[in-house]
Amino acid sequence: MFQANPYAIPLFIGLIPVLSFALVAWRQRANQSARFFLLYALASAAFMFTYAMELLSARLPLMMLWLKLEYVSVLSVPVIWLLFILSYFGYDDWITRRRILLLSLVPAVHLLLVWTNEYHGLNWRTTGTQVVNSMVLFDRTYGAALYIGTVYLYLIALAATIITVISFMRAPERYRGQIALLLLPVGFIWSGNVLTLLDLTLVPKLDLTPFGYALAAIPMAWSLFHYHLFDLMPAAHRQVFKGMSDAVIVMDAQDRLIEANPAATQLLRLNSTKAIGRPLAELLPDTPELIERFRSVTETRADLHFGEGDNARAFDLNISPLRDKQGLLTGRVVVLRDVSHLKRAEALIRQYAVELEERNSQLDAFGHTIAHDLKAPLSAVIGYSDMLMMFEGEWLSPQAKDYVRNIQQSAQKMERMVTELLQFASLHDIGGVVTQVDMNQVVKAASERFKIDIERRCVRLDIPPDLPPALGHAQWLEEVFANLISNAVKYIGKDNHSPCIAVRGSRQGAFVRYEVQDNGLGIEPENQKQLFEMFARFHKGEASGLGLGLSIVLQIVKRLGGRVGVDSEPGKGSTFWFTLPAAPQPDPAPLPVAV
Repeated sequence: MFQANPYAIPLFIGLIPVLSFALVAWRQRANQSARFFLLYALASAAFMFTYAMELLSARLPLMMLWLKLEYVSVLSVPVIWLLFILSYFGYDDWITRRRILLLSLVPAVHLLLVWTNEYHGLNWRTTGTQVVNSMVLFDRTYGAALYIGTVYLYLIALAATIITVISFMRAPERYRGQIALLLLPVGFIWSGNVLTLLDLTLVPKLDLTPFGYALAAIPMAWSLFHYHLFDLMPAAHRQVFKGMSDAVIVMDAQDRLIEANPAATQLLRLNSTKAIGRPLAELLPDTPELIERFRSVTETRADLHFGEGDNARAFDLNISPLRDKQGLLTGRVVVLRDVSHLKRAEALIRQYAVELEERNSQLDAFGHTIAHDLKAPLSAVIGYSDMLMMFEGEWLSPQAKDYVRNIQQSAQKMERMVTELLQFASLHDIGGVVTQVDMNQVVKAASERFKIDIERRCVRLDIPPDLPPALGHAQWLEEVFANLISNAVKYIGKDNHSPCIAVRGSRQGAFVRYEVQDNGLGIEPENQKQLFEMFARFHKGEASGLGLGLSIVLQIVKRLGGRVGVDSEPGKGSTFWFTLPAAPQPDPAPLPVAV
């Protein structure tokens, strides 16, 4: 039943690399191209194996069995190869279940005719054996079905070849090597098949097609392992080009359209198939002034506006040159990005900014008016209560005197609150040109505000006479130190037997760091993050206030280009610090020159 046939040996040897290709593809089967390549490798291996078994068979019935099995892979390989090529070069949208079934219809009918050939003889008119060099080989004459089926498979292979050639011509330089290797396997297989059909083989009746598959393993191996076939895919380039939301147009040196992505064809209302190769001026006849404006421009960026009112659209135009290896201009790439929504947003923001500025001005005027109207009656309440205590105090009962004192304290508290709110509302006015500020004068003026409280609570205030200057506004920096010193006095602690507040200043590079240190109550770590927020107050039993002082400090220092922070430990006091840009140091005096 079997015979020794040396021609089966190269086919069995060729199975090894082909099956290794299938293993590589299996490991990357998440990739659709790899899955089609896996099917191609398995079908090729099946073709080589079944033909090798046909060669080893010595009797016609066994030959016919292997031959009919062989045709399963023979008829499926070209279709699978076409699907692989489509997927590999990014034409995945063409691959649908319906199209795969239509492609497989003719091979399926051909396979049915092969398996039932003894009833009609449409694939082989005659079958038999012939002894060649002491080997029994299959002998046949072909019927109409074989020629029709072969032409169909040639057309399938031709389509795959054309797609590969086109992709080679369009691909970037780095992809061309691996694409060229995909053309060689088709050439080997076609050559073997054509020589067999024309009976031009060196050994009569020997089918060279499977040997073409064995030879195809060489370029396949190089493509897989040298170029990393499934890692570096031209389809990625094509998919990115197709998927871009920006409109991309590629033109040659004569301003003829070479390629346009879907976004461009939709925007410019182009027929992607009919537009290729035509001049851009012919494709866009409604914009002659635009074509003329950028006709000889090789590289630029510009804003384009079309339409008016609700139909207005804005585009960011970017033109880049295409050059060959010698640096000669071969074309241009035009990218159009629709920025209409950004332009509308910018216009809306500008409108809101104007409205916000107007409302802020109105609020400032309203706030100052209200504050003035509030401070006037508050001053009257404080003045009249002072007069009441001065001139009528001896006639008032002790209870009445307590009532008057409560009125005075409440009015004074309200006056301080109004003053702080006015200060906070005026912070946006900080700006303009900063000047060098003498911090010794600023700290002295700020501490004078609290002289009575400092003396009453027996606080030792330590201010060095050589505080370094900084850049800012003296008026606002006085408010910073006033708030920090006031805060230190308030929370120095009622049971503190040796209260002390120290002011420090040191230059650190381009900035000056100032500190107001106390040995008071300190601040819990979880409260330190909220310390500079508006209306934040802790240790409420120690002092009263609105909780705006440290917020004012933060806003002033930030607007002057500095930073604010605190280092504190409960029961051991706090160190509030801030930084400001340092004043430029004077140039050193020139050294005396000996004459």
